[in-house]
Amino acid sequence: MIIDDLDKKLLALLSEDGRMSSAKLARVIGASERTVVNRVNKMINDGIISIVGMISSKHFGYEVIADILCEVETSRIDEIAKEIAEFPEVSYLAISFGSEDISVQVITKSTADLFEFIKTKLSQISGVIKTNTVIVPIVVKEFNEWIPPEVQEVKNQLERKFIIEPRENQ
Repeated sequence: MIIDDLDKKLLALLSEDGRMSSAKLARVIGASERTVVNRVNKMINDGIISIVGMISSKHFGYEVIADILCEVETSRIDEIAKEIAEFPEVSYLAISFGSEDISVQVITKSTADLFEFIKTKLSQISGVIKTNTVIVPIVVKEFNEWIPPEVQEVKNQLERKFIIEPRENQ
């Protein structure tokens, strides 16, 4: 699917408020509601956008975020990555280049829980050679806040026209 200016406007608006009604989207961008519904549905079906509820870990008492870089047996990297990804504490996992093979983000309620995760789960996986853990005290930008630069440009234009209220720091 080719992303045109209308799609970029929809993406910019939905990146601010994924619950914005089709009627409001149509009013803001000057298109028919039917066009908006069709475009949004097409982008969802094509995998360009997902509209989901993001759950705040802090509201459930999960206060500790850690990035863990793992060195593993290279021949088993896919298998090990899949095994680590199954743990409920893992919020993100990627196979990476460099001195470490797997990058993992873990969210726990306490540093003691983080220690137990590393000691009783991660270190017990066959093929994990070494880990390096960094506690993340402050997250400045969440992964779900990223949008492509060409959509950000449209969003900036909409903000200048006061169509979108700039988001306050949370």
